[in-house]
Amino acid sequence: MKVPKKRQKNSKRGPRETTTLPPQQARVVYSFGPFRLNEAERLVLRNGQPVPLTPKVFDILLLLVKSAGHLVSKNRLLNETWPEVFVDEANISVNISTLRRALGENPGEHQYIETVSKCGYRFVAHVTENAEKMIQFEAPSQRQVASEAEKSGARVKHLGFYSLAVLPFNNERADPRVQYLANGLAESVIRNLSQLRNLRVVAHNTMFRYQGKEIDPQVLGKELGVDSVLAGRILQLDDQLIVKTELIDVINGWQIWGGHYHKSLSDILEVEAEISQEISVQLKLRLTGEEKRNLYRRHTESAEAYRLYLKGRYHWNKFDQDGLKHAINYFTQAIKIDPAYPLAYAGLADSYYRLSNVYAPTREAMPKAKEAAIRALEIDETLSETHAALGLIKLCYEWDWSGAESAFLRAIEINPNYAVAHQRLGLYFNLRGRFVEATEELDLALTIDPLSLQTYWGFALSYLLMKDYGRAVEEIQKALEMDSGYKPALYLLGRIYEAMGELELAMNVLKTTAASNDSPVFLAALGHAYALAHMRRDARRTLNALDKLSKAQYVSPYGIAVIHLALGEKEQCFSYLEQAYENRCEMMTWLKIDPAFDSVRTDFRFANLLQRVGLGVGHDVR
Repeated sequence: MKVPKKRQKNSKRGPRETTTLPPQQARVVYSFGPFRLNEAERLVLRNGQPVPLTPKVFDILLLLVKSAGHLVSKNRLLNETWPEVFVDEANISVNISTLRRALGENPGEHQYIETVSKCGYRFVAHVTENAEKMIQFEAPSQRQVASEAEKSGARVKHLGFYSLAVLPFNNERADPRVQYLANGLAESVIRNLSQLRNLRVVAHNTMFRYQGKEIDPQVLGKELGVDSVLAGRILQLDDQLIVKTELIDVINGWQIWGGHYHKSLSDILEVEAEISQEISVQLKLRLTGEEKRNLYRRHTESAEAYRLYLKGRYHWNKFDQDGLKHAINYFTQAIKIDPAYPLAYAGLADSYYRLSNVYAPTREAMPKAKEAAIRALEIDETLSETHAALGLIKLCYEWDWSGAESAFLRAIEINPNYAVAHQRLGLYFNLRGRFVEATEELDLALTIDPLSLQTYWGFALSYLLMKDYGRAVEEIQKALEMDSGYKPALYLLGRIYEAMGELELAMNVLKTTAASNDSPVFLAALGHAYALAHMRRDARRTLNALDKLSKAQYVSPYGIAVIHLALGEKEQCFSYLEQAYENRCEMMTWLKIDPAFDSVRTDFRFANLLQRVGLGVGHDVR
């Protein structure tokens, strides 16, 4: 659908924005403990592995390191980190907290950063300063060399590769029976290689936006800011599988490696493992012992269970009720074949979570999600996906806020390149009202997954809650430019327009969304817009429709509560909120920050609900 646009300032971040590093020069490198900070490359390494930092956190670290042993006042931090921009002093403490976490400094420790009460901060670790050239992360200088070589026709020898994009494998005969294999094989290779900390691998959500498109790998690589691209083709002939792969050097367009596999369908696990291992060799990656074990490890020895798992993920990625039901069926079949297959349990947890609150009662779906996640962790505690899934369960069902944060942080600790964990931690921060931390976490997710619809949705939510409506519309439009039918983005756009007072725009968006989706969530949102616009008859008609739907499928009481409140019916609103509480409705986690409840925030019944959901005393929105 065509989304009405408001006039905005141009965004500083776009869906395909990449960063061009400066030419190589003699660089000042600061060393402290296991860390090396390269100012020219804006790069921090810990034991040779990159530490992801947002630009502001990097700026603060650089200033502190350059002033090591000396007090850096809060005023100086504000003036040099946010020049010509007025920001609240609280931004400093939020960014310092993020920096301490990135450096591995525990609360109460002063291994690196000392807080000087009411004054500022002091970097207390010993710092050495050297001028040198770093061997790692040489992409800028290589691009210069490549440019010069092109003029003379010479072939460039690459010094090393540190980033990779894996294109969706091409289904040679467009056989619908093989599509799950084409998608799943590429996704599995991405998953395997994303565990390598010195290799940045673009997440599969971004890469699958290129599915079915003819695109030059060299052009794609430059667009995504990576130095290597893997393309593949797959063909199934009866029970035989033919897979061809090509690894491309983005800088000069030369083939680094080409693979050809003619295997039995039952050997699909070997194909996946061999491709991942061969890429690590060809990119000349230096792996730790743990990384080698992870790369060579199989989560199941059953090719049939693996294929069923791939079918489950294929249907899970459709994001609709039928797809989720098919996914649950395939994951369950995989578990029957291999009861110790942790990824299948993780897929089951994700599927039941996605069903919850939208298509099924939370009390029905979430216990199943929790059971599957716990079983996956019993089998393998090192699965980042499962910790991220468990974090959502703790957040949205158990309302265990500290447990949720710990689970998300554990997922990131295991695999800092897992974009979904950063997205979910960003959601956690948004719901807690910690908007600066939310946008920082989403920035990290965007680095890994630059075309992620969910991440742009998260940014839009942050700006909505900060009442920066122009930026909120700007961010959600980025998601809709990539997928105009993405329902969560349309829902949030409607809510943003409501907050702006643009009720006609809100109703237009939500009418289209409700008409094209089978979830009552969107119908309830439309009813809320009707009520705000004083279209009481339409709002009543919507309430009647929701009541009728509730006889046949799950309807969240939360959505009904906000309609009643917009109609001025507080008693009915609190009655349905109590039902939502009893049903453990996921949307109860929005209570503190949802603008729909601004008119009842001083009501003791609302305060009591906040307390019971864990959002009472000590919860500050900032």
